[in-house]
Amino acid sequence: MALLKLLLPLFLATQLAHAQTSTPSFEVATIKPAAPSPDGHTHINYPPDGRFSAINITLRALMQWAYAMPEKQILDGPAWLATTRFDIQAKVDDDQIKPFTPDPNHEIMRHMVQALLADRFLLKLHQETRTMPAYDLIFAKGGSKLQPTQSNGKTISSGRTYFNGQGLTTTIIAQELSQITGRIVVDKTNLTDRYDLKLQWTPDDAPVTDNSAPSLFTAIQEQLGLKLEPTKEPVPVLVIDQLDPPTPN
Repeated sequence: MALLKLLLPLFLATQLAHAQTSTPSFEVATIKPAAPSPDGHTHINYPPDGRFSAINITLRALMQWAYAMPEKQILDGPAWLATTRFDIQAKVDDDQIKPFTPDPNHEIMRHMVQALLADRFLLKLHQETRTMPAYDLIFAKGGSKLQPTQSNGKTISSGRTYFNGQGLTTTIIAQELSQITGRIVVDKTNLTDRYDLKLQWTPDDAPVTDNSAPSLFTAIQEQLGLKLEPTKEPVPVLVIDQLDPPTPN
């Protein structure tokens, strides 16, 4: 963990520097207020042909994807960062498509989106390490109940009362629990495999019946064999120095 805390700032600095120098770049990009979404969900698509689209997305959510940084660790910025939604379509020049073929983790596309944010939203930011309220994800009494994955890929489905996943590491599970709890969750399990899980709970403000699922924190212990322990942790963050509405298409 200590080594990770030392390496993360270096990794983030590399990410920020790479965004300024990487090629290829988008030939054209259109950014519009989001149209009414049929399902209310956000969709990010980046097939290996140099196209990128983000539908019904907030800038905070797009930054989470572009910088591989949980939303709770993206700080400051205007109020509309997490509320105003956009539809974004972008494409590279046909002559620049080749680099995307051997890019299975889509790092090239992430850097291009970083550059797009800097160009069209005048985004300026820096990275720091800050001590923030957090939860440590640890083993509950009796140990983990996570099931080894039966999937070759990764799927996540979550809502107000459930979180289902296939092929997930505990690091990804911690990131999803961070979104659900509203507080940074740090994986302290040291588990290295991938797992399948189904987590169901009853929100605190929902009526309780005899058939109700347990509260979130109880469900995590009973169904996953894990526990969220309140703490404070030094974590890497991105601090927004400037972010403006998008420039015209």
